[in-house]
Amino acid sequence: MAEKFKSYVVSIGGVDVFSIELLDERPVGFSVCVPELAIYSFGQTEAQAIERVLTHVIEKYEDLLSSPIPLDENEQEFLKLYRTKLIPALFEASLQNPPEGSIWQRLNDLLLGDGRWQRDLLGSLKTCLRPSVS
Repeated sequence: MAEKFKSYVVSIGGVDVFSIELLDERPVGFSVCVPELAIYSFGQTEAQAIERVLTHVIEKYEDLLSSPIPLDENEQEFLKLYRTKLIPALFEASLQNPPEGSIWQRLNDLLLGDGRWQRDLLGSLKTCLRPSVS
């Protein structure tokens, strides 16, 4: 029987940024969460579940930044994780292994709402995923 529970770590530039927990609930699908950010998702396949949860990681940062109401304590901690670990690690990794286009062009795309930066970020997160050592 296949393993029912898997844990992954997203490690960027040697910094463990967050973990992903995946539960095999076949034939229904796969439940997945990022406990450090209280993000939960689901997919019919393991790959789809991981893709969805990583997309939610990106979207949550946008939501926290654009919240029209003051953030509660938990949300402030989530934002702190993005600002102190995730964003700096991604920025440093980007400078060491720049994707197509300059960092300034990608920042401009972000400010103008161009979705390319999200695809680049999602691609970066996928390449940083590794199984946890149990």
